[in-house]
Amino acid sequence: MNKIFGGLISVILLGIYLHLTVIAVLVARCADRPGCTDYTIAYFNDGMAQALSVIGGLVSALVIAELALAKPGQAPGLRVLANDASTAAVRTVTVIALSFVLVWIGTGLTAFLVGLYHPDAMPVLTTHGQAWLGLAVSAAYAYFGLSPLER
Repeated sequence: MNKIFGGLISVILLGIYLHLTVIAVLVARCADRPGCTDYTIAYFNDGMAQALSVIGGLVSALVIAELALAKPGQAPGLRVLANDASTAAVRTVTVIALSFVLVWIGTGLTAFLVGLYHPDAMPVLTTHGQAWLGLAVSAAYAYFGLSPLER
């Protein structure tokens, strides 16, 4: 039951992260279009900016931790299952975990790219996108078991 509850909280946080990023992207794009009044800079308030930073960091930490614990080539999250778990359980966890990681990648990459094209419109999005890029590299290093070259 704890694993289901923890997974549900993770998915809810990912949804909030996705929502806040989409709103920030809409505000950034509106800022560069003369006459746009749908998503003004005032629409994305300080609480949303703080929540994006905190929740984005939490979701990223979860992704990095799960990828670090997964064996290369194995779906993240499978470690929570018993060795004799059913094929359906393995598939379910695999689909959920891969979907989670792909949404995280898509959301972070969007924040990064929009931040490149509209850096001054939404500084919080630009900063978050740049931080996400560093975290994505960390996640890849963790998953594939890479380490920086030593001299």
